[in-house]
Amino acid sequence: MEKTKTLAGREEASLLHPQPVVSFLRGDQVESVHFGHVAVVDARGGLLASAGDPSVPVFPRSSFKPFQALPLVESGVFARSELEPEALALIAGSHGGTDRQAALALSILMLAGLDASALGCGAHEPYDEPTALAMRRRNERPTALRNNCSGKHAGMLLLAKAMGAPVESYLDPDHPVQRRIFQRFEELMGRRFGGPPAIDGCSAPTPRMPLTTLAHSFALLALGTDAAGKSVPALAQIRDAMTAYPANVASEGRLDTVLMRRMKGVVVSKAGAEGVHAIGHVKRGIGIAVKIQDGARRALKPAVVSVLSELGLLSPEDLDAIQPMDELILRNHTGLLVGEIRSALRLKRAGR
Repeated sequence: MEKTKTLAGREEASLLHPQPVVSFLRGDQVESVHFGHVAVVDARGGLLASAGDPSVPVFPRSSFKPFQALPLVESGVFARSELEPEALALIAGSHGGTDRQAALALSILMLAGLDASALGCGAHEPYDEPTALAMRRRNERPTALRNNCSGKHAGMLLLAKAMGAPVESYLDPDHPVQRRIFQRFEELMGRRFGGPPAIDGCSAPTPRMPLTTLAHSFALLALGTDAAGKSVPALAQIRDAMTAYPANVASEGRLDTVLMRRMKGVVVSKAGAEGVHAIGHVKRGIGIAVKIQDGARRALKPAVVSVLSELGLLSPEDLDAIQPMDELILRNHTGLLVGEIRSALRLKRAGR
């Protein structure tokens, strides 16, 4: 019990030392500031740059999805299904709930002899705004197929069915599918993670790990290797599916889709809830992880873009395409300019 209290105390202390990452100005005066943490690591997990506490413990949330897909691919189940890479991107992504994406999630379930009633992720309105508007106009209530996590869940169910494991309890942390996901991630990273998992917004188990570990995992995803440098072809296959079909990783206008479409084949990107985002840079073999302290979604894109800019990974043309200046201008409901969003980030380079 004393050890648990000490660990909790350390985690709480680390949360007391974030750094400003994004400021919201009204006029020329700062009105609000979002604080956070950043970790930038190399393929060995060595820290290259940081802000705040790079080792702060975080739940990766949906940033964990590419690794949750790994056992499905490595088992050969995905290959035997004859699904295309766009389905793998959906399984590893947080899709927008478009008609095509919902239909693709259903097609994965049907290969397992299941339908939408097997999904344990719950239902919410599509993140894709045109789809959500069209559904409201025709008074159509969303099913679990529209849930941004339905691809991931369909993939888990497909694996459970192939393993001969029960499908009703596929989200139980002790289920063979979930045990294999966590075991494989530990093997990939070359380390164990203490403590039981928590429950994600979609009801799947989610681990807790240092921000540096999340960044390291994305460096490995970018390179398609494990922490020992050994090739992991299935990991590269997931990366390639995500970068080839970025709209299935998110949806039109959302950061992961915009970023991977603009920097095609250069970065692999995956956001998570509560202000988490991770990126692997394929050409440089580095991983980047960001955590917004208060979980604010509005601060995440400016923070991520600021990190990439400070690292010299964006050209002026990239910057304008990924986050146009119009997005940084704040207007009221009459259209009057009232302020702006400004980066407050200052990365500390390792060894300096």
